[in-house]
Amino acid sequence: MPAGKTLLVLLAPWISQVAAFAHVHSQPRTRSVAKSAAGDCDSPTSRRDLLKAASLTALAFPNAALALAQITAPSQEQLKLYDLPRNALQDAAFAQGMASGMGSYERAAFPTKQRLFERMFAKLQDTAEPTIVEIGIGSFPNAPYYTPRLKGRGGLDIIGVDPNDRMENYARDNAAKAGLGATSSLRVVHGVSEALPLASKSCDAVVCSLTLCSVVDPARSVAEIKRVLRPGGQFVFWEHVLSETDPSFAEEQVRATPMQIKRADGCHLDRRTGDIIRKAGFRSCDLEYLELK
Repeated sequence: MPAGKTLLVLLAPWISQVAAFAHVHSQPRTRSVAKSAAGDCDSPTSRRDLLKAASLTALAFPNAALALAQITAPSQEQLKLYDLPRNALQDAAFAQGMASGMGSYERAAFPTKQRLFERMFAKLQDTAEPTIVEIGIGSFPNAPYYTPRLKGRGGLDIIGVDPNDRMENYARDNAAKAGLGATSSLRVVHGVSEALPLASKSCDAVVCSLTLCSVVDPARSVAEIKRVLRPGGQFVFWEHVLSETDPSFAEEQVRATPMQIKRADGCHLDRRTGDIIRKAGFRSCDLEYLELK
């Protein structure tokens, strides 16, 4: 069996059963105080070669949106800490597996994710060409949720950030299938969430989908998300987390995490991502915990 398929067989059952936080919608303010978790969440490039990073950021659909957010280069110090060396063969296998082996999971997640994106775009209805950043864009399974926004409106400036360079072709294929190439821009940039290659207050929305489970430093990642969001911007996420309702299953998640990290690109089954976001200082948080069956 190909390595990518083996990887997904190991990965998918854990993802499909674990608890998921659906939606932190955040609007940043310069001064922000986090409210209760049940409230709303509002807040006030080469791998290590800057020259290569500049060449990677030039990739985009030919029919770009008119106003494109600027791509910046993180410091070398940040890259050394967080943009760790990668294995090209493992990256290729993981990208193939995620692109082809998550269909049943995405179908189960569809109703909730559709609601999240509808809410996000409802708050962007007066923004002509919003800049939306997908951190850990992967194969871009969220592409179909962007399409309704294009009807009768301006294009989108979509920036996908991912440390796995082998994801880009899959992301572009899914964007094309969703019809995002005609009026919108898609730039896929090599990068990590702890050192986003974006200017401060440059983005209207940030999306994380099954991403914060795998990053080196989740708290630092959320801080970076707050940094790049404009005042009034939104942070929308869908993450799998440690079970809050089944102690026995939570113990299984904890035991399985070391092997999962090795086989699934750093994925942790035992993180409490909601707690991290609650503590990040967003003005209000709308967090929902649910379990996919």
